[in-house]
Amino acid sequence: MKKITFIISEARLHEQLSIMALSASLKNAGHETSLVFFQNDPLNRDRIVKEIKKENPDFIAFSFMSCVKEHYVELGRYIKQHINIPIIIGGPAATFDSDLCNFNDSPFDAVCIGEGDISIVDFVNNYSSSGNSIALHNFVMRSRSGGQVRGELLDLIDPLDQLPFPDRKIIYDKDDFLRNSKIKMFMSGRGCPYQCTYCFNHKYNSMYRGKGHIVRHKSVDYFLEEIRQIKKEYPLEGIIFEDDIFIINKEWLAEFAEKYPVKIGLPYMCYVRPNLVTEEIARLLKISGCYSVRVAIECGNESLRNKILRRNLSDEQILKSCQILHDAGLKVGTINILGLPTETIENMQETLNLNRACKPEHVSANLFMPLPGVDLTNYAIEKGLLDENFTSPKSSHHASEMKYPDDVKSFLYPFKALFPLMAQKKNIGIIGPLLMKLPRPILKIIDSCYRPYSNSRFYPRVSFSILDKWRALRRYLAIISR
Repeated sequence: MKKITFIISEARLHEQLSIMALSASLKNAGHETSLVFFQNDPLNRDRIVKEIKKENPDFIAFSFMSCVKEHYVELGRYIKQHINIPIIIGGPAATFDSDLCNFNDSPFDAVCIGEGDISIVDFVNNYSSSGNSIALHNFVMRSRSGGQVRGELLDLIDPLDQLPFPDRKIIYDKDDFLRNSKIKMFMSGRGCPYQCTYCFNHKYNSMYRGKGHIVRHKSVDYFLEEIRQIKKEYPLEGIIFEDDIFIINKEWLAEFAEKYPVKIGLPYMCYVRPNLVTEEIARLLKISGCYSVRVAIECGNESLRNKILRRNLSDEQILKSCQILHDAGLKVGTINILGLPTETIENMQETLNLNRACKPEHVSANLFMPLPGVDLTNYAIEKGLLDENFTSPKSSHHASEMKYPDDVKSFLYPFKALFPLMAQKKNIGIIGPLLMKLPRPILKIIDSCYRPYSNSRFYPRVSFSILDKWRALRRYLAIISR
């Protein structure tokens, strides 16, 4: 038996399902797991080292988003100075960040590529005997010479029912906020067949070509049993289904709509894609207990949306899908990206106008965050909008490292800060140009405060106390301050 200690960021509103899945697979194979929270504060590094030593693991595992890569690299180097055990890293950002596989300048000993549920067990079982020279499935590893050894990529895991239920205990035992939250996240399946250039999925699809079905679902009965057990053990009054596209399999959704109200019966939110929304799909969502849906518009200019982002969606499809969802009695939320490569102020105004026409109950807008290795990031580099040596982005809440023209640069954040209000409130839209001249600190306050207010009116209704709301607000402010 080996022990693996995961290190993840403390500032989260929802569970990190990937860590729960990996922990479950390791425990199912007879290994032990533990968790240490990481705060982006150098003063906490000694505390983290002490906690790791207390856990006495055989391996340390990191999983992180691209925007906090530098913090984890620095932390990894600090840990290596005090604890000489293998550090492995994984997740989409690690999979497509070639910089992390440069072991000459990295604190990490191995990088997990793609799905890790099976391969991490293989790694833990065989690493010590391999002397870090044998290629292990789905891993790029440090060789004895300081170079790398790359293992073969396993086929995609199918069926998903062969995997154990996610190990929520590993996080809930350390995080009272997430354990006691009455809204929790679940995933019914994996994979997205679309090729949007700003997303990791198109890179996954290319990497896994010929290695199984991209889109896979847990069986309805297996999935409902997973939810039932959590409902029995922890507070649960509403659900967020985190699947990229919850409605992608109509037959699965029909069975789900029949069984979910009987076995679970909780309101939920999910993500949909406009071209898949039909009156029948909307009906199935409604009768199953869906409360709200989120629709990704991303960009209001059709040419940019389809030629640059490869969304292949018309304005008509977006508008029609929102109308169908509204007619079914569902709350509609939109998702948008501002400051895309080559996007103009006029293009962003088009995005605002399209959102208004969709009449959403919830609007989110983030600044474009270039992800390492994806096509849109490469396009931005080719256009001279990003440095050629770009490796990791900043948070998309308040800033971007894109080389925008001066007029776009000065326009971008004020527009982003007020975008949800201008899209939803007609009067705010009228005076929007005046409000955009407010000092940046005030705009940040508006931006930061409207989000939780809007979320509370859009997410499934649950019985939040004043204390619950205060804890959620504190956690949210900690996240956006990163």
